[in-house]
Amino acid sequence: METKTLNSEFVKIRPKNGYLSAKELIAHRHSEFEPQSGGLKRTQNEGTASELEELRRAQEQLRAQLSVPRIERLGGRALAIWNEEQQVAEVLRKDGKFENFGYSEQGRLYLEYYEAMFLLELGRLQLEYYVSVVSIEQAYVLLLGEKESEKYSNYLVYSALSRAGYIVVRHKPPEQIPEQVTSADCIWALLKEKVGNQPVPEHIKTSSLYADVEKRMEDFKELITSQKKEDPKITEDSIDLKFNSKKRKAIEQPIEEPVSKKEKLSIMGRSLVDHLKTESSYAKFEEVFEKFDIVQLKTKDYTKEKDTALKITFDLHLHNEGFKKSSPKAPNFNVIILPSQSAFPTHVEIAQIQNHHTAPLLVISVSESKQIQAFLYYIS
Repeated sequence: METKTLNSEFVKIRPKNGYLSAKELIAHRHSEFEPQSGGLKRTQNEGTASELEELRRAQEQLRAQLSVPRIERLGGRALAIWNEEQQVAEVLRKDGKFENFGYSEQGRLYLEYYEAMFLLELGRLQLEYYVSVVSIEQAYVLLLGEKESEKYSNYLVYSALSRAGYIVVRHKPPEQIPEQVTSADCIWALLKEKVGNQPVPEHIKTSSLYADVEKRMEDFKELITSQKKEDPKITEDSIDLKFNSKKRKAIEQPIEEPVSKKEKLSIMGRSLVDHLKTESSYAKFEEVFEKFDIVQLKTKDYTKEKDTALKITFDLHLHNEGFKKSSPKAPNFNVIILPSQSAFPTHVEIAQIQNHHTAPLLVISVSESKQIQAFLYYIS
């Protein structure tokens, strides 16, 4: 039996007679290799003998893992060629279900770089570049690039979410469907302009109802400011008031107020607030309150549109909700991938981007060690 390594990842097993038995096929088809655990974290300095020994063992384990014989069925994989100019993979032959991958354009199916890389790792795709079959090691450089970029972080997130069972597709901004403008919309827009100095939206200004509503509001304003109203007729009716002629007896013992109330509201000029300020609890509260750095928040500062670097990369759908690529529903989550070593967004930034989307935001950070942290934001 002779072995041949292809692209450092597949090993074809060919016996002398050219055929493998069923037992040998099953054995090589489901061959597994369990690498040894790394153990505790190394705390010694670099260049020591223990570090060199650890590296040697890791290389031997990797070599043993790559040299495990495998049987692959080429007919069970799709075929695609890499278009370097467009940075997409054009599918020439499909194999299996592709309803959740790629996009169609002029009758052709194209895969994004992260989709092609994911299918390569699953063994479902054979990618060719200038008539040469691309290995997984070569695909990392070809598809994700040699220099550090957001592509590698995007692929890590895409792979992790896809393996977790989500349907991950490229984000598409929601289509802005023009709404029919009503008289109430024109009235509210004019009120916001007069009271809150907010400009009237362009689609309301161009409405056929806007000019009529504006004229009516000006007429009402003129009517109110001029106060040209006729005084209503007042009818005077005679009022017969009858009072009891008997005198009331004075209360022999006046009600005495509590002593504490007399002290607070005495004729010495001290008010209730002045009395409270002399208590020890108020002095303690004032001492704590002065330590706070309180800045008054202005409404215009909060609602002002600011340029933000946040952008939605992926849309997440659940498998059990009948996802269709031709007519997708609203996503369950919108994914924002933060660049490496960047701070998490503030509440204002999240609120601004949430105003244009209805799905909850899933903010994911990829660290330098390729650890993924995800936080789900709900803003009501």
